Amino acid sequence: MKYFVVFLFICGLATSYAQLEEVVKKAQKIAGDCKEEVGATDADVEAMFKHEPAGNDKAKCLNACVLKNFGFLDADNKLVKDVGVDFLKSISGGDADYEKLGTEILDACKDTPAGGNNCETSEALRTCLIEKSQEKGFKLPF
Repeated sequence: MKYFVVFLFICGLATSYAQLEEVVKKAQKIAGDCKEEVGATDADVEAMFKHEPAGNDKAKCLNACVLKNFGFLDADNKLVKDVGVDFLKSISGGDADYEKLGTEILDACKDTPAGGNNCETSEALRTCLIEKSQEKGFKLPF
């Protein structure tokens, strides 16, 4: 019986890793498409994946495009918490602590002011998510 439990645990980790790898590939594709759409550079994409602040307006718009394509922003440029929670569940591998901490971060950032300029709004939201993740020791998937 104990070997079966260990087997299930290992299968869970492998599934989680495979799902995370799939999400990262999806993010890279979306970022590449968005780069072309908004006229951002490879350096802008690289900075985004390194969780660095956007260095220019095109980088901010790149972030907005990626967030919208993932469904994290609604039409009013406001965080869609349910999408974030579903995303956390899909990559957590069943780790309830990871999901809980990620949800706390979403809650902390969900009221980031939304507005007309989706590029500025998404950068404010992204900055909040990165800062809260760093404060809490939460590892962002990409």
